[in-house]
Parts: sequence; C-alpha cells; structure tokens
Amino acid sequence: MPIRRDPRTAGWFFRTTVTPDGKKLRLFGTPGVPGPYQDLAATKIGAQEAEQRAIKQAFAEATAAETPPVKKEVPTFHEWFTGRFWREWVVGRRNKPTEVKSKEFIYEGHLKAAFGDLRLDEIGPGEVAAFRASLVEKGLSEKRINNILAVLSKPLKYAVDCELIAKSPKIGLYKVERPEIEPWDFEQYARLLAAAKVEGADWYAGACLAGEAGLRSGEVKALRWREDVDLTAKTITVNQQTCYGETTTPKGRTRRTIPMTSTLEQALRRLEVGREGFVVRNLDGSAKTDGQANAVILRICRRAGLPAKRWHTLRHTFGTHAALFGVNPWRLQSWMGHKRIDETMIYVPRGGEPSPRDPGGRRGSGCHGTRSGPPDPQDARHMRDAARLGPPCRSSSSRRAEDRASARASAPSERRQVAGVPRRRRPWPSSRVPPRCSPALLAVQRRVLAARRRCAVRWRGRLSLSLGTYEAAPPLRAGLVRRASQPRVLLLVR
Repeated sequence: MPIRRDPRTAGWFFRTTVTPDGKKLRLFGTPGVPGPYQDLAATKIGAQEAEQRAIKQAFAEATAAETPPVKKEVPTFHEWFTGRFWREWVVGRRNKPTEVKSKEFIYEGHLKAAFGDLRLDEIGPGEVAAFRASLVEKGLSEKRINNILAVLSKPLKYAVDCELIAKSPKIGLYKVERPEIEPWDFEQYARLLAAAKVEGADWYAGACLAGEAGLRSGEVKALRWREDVDLTAKTITVNQQTCYGETTTPKGRTRRTIPMTSTLEQALRRLEVGREGFVVRNLDGSAKTDGQANAVILRICRRAGLPAKRWHTLRHTFGTHAALFGVNPWRLQSWMGHKRIDETMIYVPRGGEPSPRDPGGRRGSGCHGTRSGPPDPQDARHMRDAARLGPPCRSSSSRRAEDRASARASAPSERRQVAGVPRRRRPWPSSRVPPRCSPALLAVQRRVLAARRRCAVRWRGRLSLSLGTYEAAPPLRAGLVRRASQPRVLLLVR
C-alpha cells in the first residue's frame, strides 16, 4: 500500500514507485512536517494529496528534460558587425572619429569579403589562420596585419559576452617592435619653417605649434585663442582636437599645458587676426579641414626640398629635439600627452649619440648625423629656447658626477701649452680647498682670496662653498664680514 501509518509515531506517510521516463523513481514523504508537504494535514487524506503532488511533479520534470532547449539564432558576421556590435560597442563607447574610420576601412577592405557571410559560430581557428595567410600573401606589414586582426577579435569577444557563441577563436598577433621615428634634424627643420612662412602666416603658426609645442594635427586645428592660448604666461593648453569634422577630447582624453618657445610666441603675435575663435582658421573663421592640412604640409615639404611627410613628423621633431637638449623625460611626457613613459623614451637619445649639451659633442649635431663647422644661428635659437624651458631635473649626486667628469676632461688641456710643454701648476693657496674641484669652484675661490687681500677683511667662522663638488661644514650664511672702519661689504651667501 502506498499510504501507510507509522506504528511508532502514529503519523501518516506515503511511499510509491513511478516510471515517468522509463526508469523507476521512488517517491516518499510525510505531510504536516517541515518539508515540501508541511502545508497538508497529518492525516490519511493529507498523505494521499502529498502522493498525488509528488507524482505530478516527477512527470513534469521528466517532460521538461525531454524537451530540447531552444537555441539562439546566431547572426552572420556582417549582421553582427554592422548591427548590434557597431551600435553597442563603437557608438556606445564613444570611439574617436579616427578609430571609427579605421574600423570602417578595415571591415570594408578585408573582413567583409572573408567573414561577412559566415555565422559567428562558424569562425574558428582554421578560418582565422587562412585569413592571416591571405594577408601575408598580399604583402602587408606585420603591424598592419595586427591592426586588422585586432578589429576582427573585438566583435567575436563581444559575441561571447552576449552568450551568442560559446567561445571565441584564439587570434595570435605578431610580436612587432616599435618602429623607429624619423624626425627632421635642425637644418631640415629650419628649412621647413622657412617654407611654411612663405605659405602664409597661419600655416607658419600651425607648423610652429606642431614643431615647437608638439601638438598633433587635430589639436592645431582645434586650438582657440581665448580658451587655450595665454600670451602673458606664454603657455599653450590642449583641451580638444578636430578630426573628420568632429571636435572631441584629445587623444588619451588628457588635458596638458606646454610652455611656448620664443619662435612660437613670435609666430602667434604676428598673426593679423582677431584673437577670438580658432588660431589657425579660414577667412570666414571656420577651422581648417583635414584635406587642407594634408595638402599644405606636402606643399611645404616640396618647397623646402624635403621628402614628403605628414604633420606628425613635426611632433616627433619636437620630442626628439627636446630630449637632445636635456629635457627631463617625465616632463616631456606631460608635454607630449603620453600615457606611459615608454612612449616618451623613444625620443631620448641612446648611448653614443651626440647631444647639444654634451661636453664632447658639437652643438650643431642633429638626429641624422653631425654637422661640421661653426654653430648655426638656428641652433643657438634652439639653445635659448631650451634654456627658457628650464634645465633638466637632476639630483645632486648626478650634478657632482658631471662636474667631476668635466674637471677630468678639462684638466689635461690646462696642463699643456701651445708647444706641448707641461705648465707648472701653482700650489693651492689654502689647505681648506679640496685637492680636486671644478673650474667654477676654483674661480670662486680665487675671487674670494683676491677680495680678502684687497679689502683686508677678517674671517668669521668657516666659509661654506657648495658648488656640486665640495661641501665644507658647518654651513654658514655669511662668509666674509667687514671691519667696522671699512665702508665696503662683501657677502657670500649660499
């Protein structure tokens, strides 16, 4: 009997066997106790109702298990890329206009013909490998192939996130080294600015903004007088860029401020336009277009007799020249608007390359070789601009090391005369002077001793000289103090 009564507790329960899917399934339960049947009475009728409920539930579960799940309809790659992926990923995430144009060009030129008619679940590692081989056969570079495969990978991974496919095929990219930049050297850069000046005052200012401040082409076209240019503080603030007719935030969405050089300041002050609206603009006040900018830089290169390059080469020129003049890489990173320091380090000269500030290098040395002869006035102008931008951030230990190196480099030349006979060195006038010091410290010491003999002043305490090579203790503010009867005062304050 399926309905029974427990002789020990006098409670009713049921126990039965059913075969909903061809297999025996044992069912049992007690009404009126905590569990699935606690809402029923602990009687014989309650046990019968519990039995009927358990049988219905078992058959319902078996029927649901026999019904196959409804599979989602998997769209083709063309429907997915141009439909939901484009709306939710490209438009929804506010991709930059340059990135949007790049995706459109890559899809129309490469992906549509290879994967447009395939469903997303039909794209596997074999199809990706065959597509990569076809790109290699076309003679594309590894960097270009990586860009195309990256555009292919994003919609497939987003389809996995939306549970349209179980997994995305693994897309292997080539390991590509960062390409070497090719900036203009100092002579080429001077010729380029001269050619830009012939093109017009507005384009000359645009070339100076790119070459003297490192602005990108879109940032030059979007620069505004009132919001971004401060001629009093002599700074340029990059807040936006214009590309393909759309104005957005700069690349990396970072705002930055760059100090002006004298060349850039003069170019901006010479513009015969009202200081309102765009700096580089058309006669009607509208911003320059991409086509105008591309055509002008090609004309400037032809007029200067240089290879045809884009505006971005001027930005590379700014970063390279600033690094050659010793600007701190982290400061240069903030001027260039880079996210990572390794992006800035490509401009820093490596070991063995001449620098305008090196003691053994020539001041006219550029990025593409060394120019012989006297320094060019253009190089002197760059040195003055670099001095205005400020010296590089160096620690005291690095300064002392440089002073010792310069002292060792200049010592042999001081000991030789014109005929090559070594010159007798005078003994040190005081035992307090260190045995090895820089020429600057030696000059100061000589001036101090000359003033001491001339004014006949007395010492109070010990003189503290700190010029990077030698530090005497204790540090005193005043080194020389006059007598009460003498009218002149000579103070050396550190």
